[in-house]
Amino acid sequence: MVAQSGVRVATLSRRRGPVAPSEPMSRPAGDQTLGDLARSVRVVGPDTPVATVEALLLRRPAGTPWLVVQGTDGPVLLGRGWLEAMRAGTGSDGVPPAGSRPVAEVAPRGTLVVPAGSTVGEAAALLAERRRSGEDVPEAIVVVCAEDVGVVPVATLFEQLAHHYAYRAVHDPLTGLPNRLFLEDQVQPPGGFRPGALFFVDLDRFKDVNDHFGHAAGDEVLAQFARRLRSLARSGDLVARLSGDEFVLVTADRLGRDEADALAQRILLAADAPVVVRGANGSEELVAIGASVGIAQAPAGEGPAGPDALDRLVTEADTAMYRAKTLGRGRWAHFAPELLEDREHGDVVRARHLLERRLRAAVDRGGLSVQYQPVVALPSGRTTGVEALARWHDEELGWVAPDRFVPLAEDTGLIVDLGRWVLRTACREAAGWPVPPSGPAPTVAVNVSPVQLVQRGFVDEVVAALAESGLAPDRLCLEITETAAITDLAATAARLEELRGLGVRLALDDFGAGHSALSLLRHLPVDLVKIDRSFVERVTTDTADAVLVRLVVEAAHGLGRKVCAEGVETPEQARQLVALGCDSAQGWLFGRPADVPALAARPGTVGTDEVSGPAPLPLAGSDEVVVVSTPGRVITYASATAGPVLGWLPQELLGASVLTLLHPEDVDRVLTGQPVARDGGAEGTVHRALHRDGTVRWLRTSVQRLTDASGTLREVVTVSRDVTAAVAAQEALAESESMFRHAFDDAPIGMALTDLDGRFIRVNKAFAALVGRAPEELAPMTVADVTHPEDLAQDDANLTEVRTGAVDGHLVTKRYLRADGTAFLARVHAAVVVDRSQRPSHVFAHVVELGGDVPGVAPRG
Repeated sequence: MVAQSGVRVATLSRRRGPVAPSEPMSRPAGDQTLGDLARSVRVVGPDTPVATVEALLLRRPAGTPWLVVQGTDGPVLLGRGWLEAMRAGTGSDGVPPAGSRPVAEVAPRGTLVVPAGSTVGEAAALLAERRRSGEDVPEAIVVVCAEDVGVVPVATLFEQLAHHYAYRAVHDPLTGLPNRLFLEDQVQPPGGFRPGALFFVDLDRFKDVNDHFGHAAGDEVLAQFARRLRSLARSGDLVARLSGDEFVLVTADRLGRDEADALAQRILLAADAPVVVRGANGSEELVAIGASVGIAQAPAGEGPAGPDALDRLVTEADTAMYRAKTLGRGRWAHFAPELLEDREHGDVVRARHLLERRLRAAVDRGGLSVQYQPVVALPSGRTTGVEALARWHDEELGWVAPDRFVPLAEDTGLIVDLGRWVLRTACREAAGWPVPPSGPAPTVAVNVSPVQLVQRGFVDEVVAALAESGLAPDRLCLEITETAAITDLAATAARLEELRGLGVRLALDDFGAGHSALSLLRHLPVDLVKIDRSFVERVTTDTADAVLVRLVVEAAHGLGRKVCAEGVETPEQARQLVALGCDSAQGWLFGRPADVPALAARPGTVGTDEVSGPAPLPLAGSDEVVVVSTPGRVITYASATAGPVLGWLPQELLGASVLTLLHPEDVDRVLTGQPVARDGGAEGTVHRALHRDGTVRWLRTSVQRLTDASGTLREVVTVSRDVTAAVAAQEALAESESMFRHAFDDAPIGMALTDLDGRFIRVNKAFAALVGRAPEELAPMTVADVTHPEDLAQDDANLTEVRTGAVDGHLVTKRYLRADGTAFLARVHAAVVVDRSQRPSHVFAHVVELGGDVPGVAPRG
């Protein structure tokens, strides 16, 4: 029975209905000019003979009703009445005219000359004035149209004037639309207009336009909407303004359900379109109002036409419109008998009136209370403030939800008194809270209605609330909705500057829920932006919402504003918001609204463990490229960092394949199911990507697959970081290591690397050959195992000096033992190798045999 705008769209049939018996004029007759009504007339000169004039006036069938003599004092009208008077000898000079006399000598005087641009009403006023003065009224009025001359008969003038008054009686002077009297006249039997369907349209926020911008702006809104509504009517349909901001569109035939829905949607779109009005200060403002629509269909068949049938349709459509409005603005509803029954019995009306009456009593007698919901800092979870929330428990109605009584208070004007009471109560109670031993005192945030904000004395009310309570101004935060701000941005900014001058903090509430742009952050002097809960709800499961939150955070931070997220209910949401850079949060995860004692008993930190850990969607790093794609690898989102990293603008990647970003050689591997990663690990895989300029980039990429409730893959999120420099460094290091190994292993001089205890770390082939062993045999051995026993004491002394840092190397001659027990004399150049902290860690030795054998010892082991 009720449909919301945008839910269903059907094609509206353009069938031509019957033309109504009295189509409204395109322009009221009284607004027509005499130039519109003037008839062409022949002009003769003043010297034209009278006989010639007679012939022109009496000639059949080409006789002329009037002639105009162009005299020196202006045009003079001559008609057949003048001619008859002249023939009767009652001319202006009393002498029968001779045919040869010039017409100027006998032409009458006193011809009324009216400018061609004069309206019918203005000309009629001139005629009436002449009659009151006793002057003769000519049978026609001479109209001077530039160089041409035309004539308007008096009879035509007054006929048009009569039409003008008749038009005004059945049309609205502001919009030019027919009124209800016109509709009733059209349906008069017999043969009256038979309505098919009636659409009752009520503008939603028209009162706000009058209140904020003045009645002249309201008139402009009505006139523009009337033009839009008329443009939606088909041939034969009727459009009328009933009263105030109520309009009807009556079709000439019945409509199917889809046709009616489509037309209703067009009406709502026409009402939603912004209207440019001139504000009280002369500046142009852009306002949007919206509408609610009720639809009623005439009974099928050839029912009787008449005012009673029209009244029934209007009542039914009005009832349906009321139903649409109660379920939310910007909707349409079809009439159903049960709606009329509800309205006749007054259940809905009585309930609303009861709610309004009880709310008014609660506001007047202090029947409401204030609860406070904590606001916590992220990621610490420390409570930094609270938001004051009005609560209402009624003896008859029980607990009444805020989404029921706050809109009612705004509609009835009670929000001004309610908001003033909440402001004073919150300031008074917050001033009495104990100050924590460490950290600043908690702030208290109070919501401000758009109706409150436009009140002239609102700033004075804030000053009074602070003065009466003793609360420091910087502990009060006023939260305004973006809807209030965008209604009159300049006036709102000026009012907020006044409040900020007091030291009060300001927040932009429910950001993203309305139709505003990020430019609000630049124009409004707010300290805090509160992201609407509708984005927070899906921030862990919908990449689009997560990206939008990230954009808002980055934009706000770039303009020096902090960001608070509303409606946080799960630890996953909290972790995601921390990763996206949110400064603070509130929601049931950190605490439900509570009264002051419960708030005071709350620990100093709330939910610290809840916000630690990785974010569900990895969209945080500003140096990372985030790409979201479909299961078919089609890119649906790319972060702005795709430009500096890969050379592609995000909008250029939308709709492209993920394979576009891979190295061509790796594309084939992906399509054939082969791995493309260089290495793996917890931080993701490293693979090649192709920059737009054709160069190769190495990316470390992590992949997250998002599924729906059924487990079906919905989106793939990849987060990549450019590690090209690191890969290049690793390759260079590997190449250097390879070269070093080659130089070390194949050097002709013996080389050995040991730790400070003399244990071999690495030896080359030449050293192994000197001691008669293979390199792998020396791996578990020490220098002492291949040193002559008589030289061990000197080796120990040298190592001791190295460990203490007393020396950075030695040049010694010592004896080494071969595997067969023989010994040889060698010169050893040992250098100390230090670690990053410049402490000795290893010894690197060059060993050169001096030649000749020396007495050895029995081989060991």
